[in-house]
Amino acid sequence: MRVLWAVNLIPMDMALELNMKPEVLGGWVEAMTSQLRAKPEVELAIACKCEKGTDFNKKVNSVRYYSLSYSSGTGLEELTLRCEQIIKAFKPDVIHIEGTEFLHARAMLCAAEKAGIPAVSSMQGILNGQYTYQCGQLQMDDMLLSGSLTQMFAALILHLRKRKWYKPRMVTEREIIEKSRYILGRTTWDRAHTYAINPDAKYFSCNRVLRAPFYGEKWTTESMQRHSIYVGNGYFALKGLHFVVQALPELIREYPDMKVYVAGYEPYKKKDSRSFFKKGYAAYLKKLICDLGVQEHIEFTGPLKAEEVAKKLASVNAYVLCSAIENSPNTLGEAMLVGTPCVAAYVGGVPDMAEDGKEALFYRNDDPQLLAWNIKRIFDSDELALQLSEKGRERAAVTHNPEINAKTLLSVYETILSENIKEKKV
Repeated sequence: MRVLWAVNLIPMDMALELNMKPEVLGGWVEAMTSQLRAKPEVELAIACKCEKGTDFNKKVNSVRYYSLSYSSGTGLEELTLRCEQIIKAFKPDVIHIEGTEFLHARAMLCAAEKAGIPAVSSMQGILNGQYTYQCGQLQMDDMLLSGSLTQMFAALILHLRKRKWYKPRMVTEREIIEKSRYILGRTTWDRAHTYAINPDAKYFSCNRVLRAPFYGEKWTTESMQRHSIYVGNGYFALKGLHFVVQALPELIREYPDMKVYVAGYEPYKKKDSRSFFKKGYAAYLKKLICDLGVQEHIEFTGPLKAEEVAKKLASVNAYVLCSAIENSPNTLGEAMLVGTPCVAAYVGGVPDMAEDGKEALFYRNDDPQLLAWNIKRIFDSDELALQLSEKGRERAAVTHNPEINAKTLLSVYETILSENIKEKKV
């Protein structure tokens, strides 16, 4: 079976071949690639979204990589032609499309239809379901009328990002879902949202394979730093770090040694070369942290490799997922695999990943008092922490089982191929 993926990054093997810095995100691509290339019945190729001018067509570790390079000025017709060239060169039996908000995904779906090759569109997040949460449920009207220049600036930039950057991608995503005959998801939430857009599409479910280090690391009460938590993202308002910050004074009152580790760069460093749209939330976050006087209790780790994240998860007292919306966040799956006791916002597809009170502690995402209370429950009871650790690890070992998920994905491909062969005979 010849399988062509279209993805929105350059996977690590190819990035290293190009002497490029590998992406921190998208680890599940590497993980599932390693599973599929081990299957003798599968020949895998990956078409990679990359910057215009990047060009490659190369086999690395038994996987063929093609460049899908384009810029903001590239049109759908031009990119569709490039996808047609890749399809003609590789001759896939089935095409698997990731990153449905991007132009290359739309182009690949068009090219697949022209070539008569069946294609399945895979859901990551769903932008059309996330739009109303993009400002992290911050009170925008209060911020705009606050009289604080920082809050007014933050509210304006958050709104601009939502309208100018996010909304156009929703149009592309909606078109892809509407035109997809087959959809691949993994939660009740993504099933509901894709059904709302395209009730005629055939839906398949397949869980993610996560990066290897998380299967080997193990959390214990002996190795943890007491009264510490880990948060997987603080760049965007949607990820909800401000709710953790709001919960801190209550926790610090009882645990003066409280420490929060946040993955990624400090979002409000003086020399910030990141995009303008990222600076609005950073400004709000900096003011909130300073106003609450919790600076000494928060540490931004900088970008971490998978091995470093796994070790950090094994060393903290608890993991917190504080997002305003998620589909099936890999960071929660990684924490559960390691066995870190988890506190998670009850949003989107997250309830499909764990049972409240048994495998994680859930809370309403915009309720920092309940968040603080659930963190306190773990800090105060090693018995509860150990229960959450053991049961969470057991659940994640099934959800993210590499062999089971690889078999499930192959079964999806085989079902799609079988249906199309029968139709052609008719």
